[in-house]
Amino acid sequence: MDFVSRMLKVYQQLVEKTKSTPGALVENNKFCLSVHFRCVDEKKWSVLACQVKSVLKEYPKLRLTQGRKVLEIRPTIKWDKGKALDFLLESLCEF
Repeated sequence: MDFVSRMLKVYQQLVEKTKSTPGALVENNKFCLSVHFRCVDEKKWSVLACQVKSVLKEYPKLRLTQGRKVLEIRPTIKWDKGKALDFLLESLCEF
């Protein structure tokens, strides 16, 4: 299964798993999945985190990070904005 297909499958599982948590929103950003909990009752945050972690147990090549009221699921590769910029600059210099 290729990466995009795997992310779509995880997205679908997260949508299904979190639908019982009012206010939770799962977003598919193609290369990253975001589970927003800004509109979730604060008492339910830990339940939502457990739901997300239960899905990710099946996918050891994905990692979970947390931002401002968002859980993000990303591949376990060393990639950040700086490396992305370097990649783009190198690609543009090839022309």
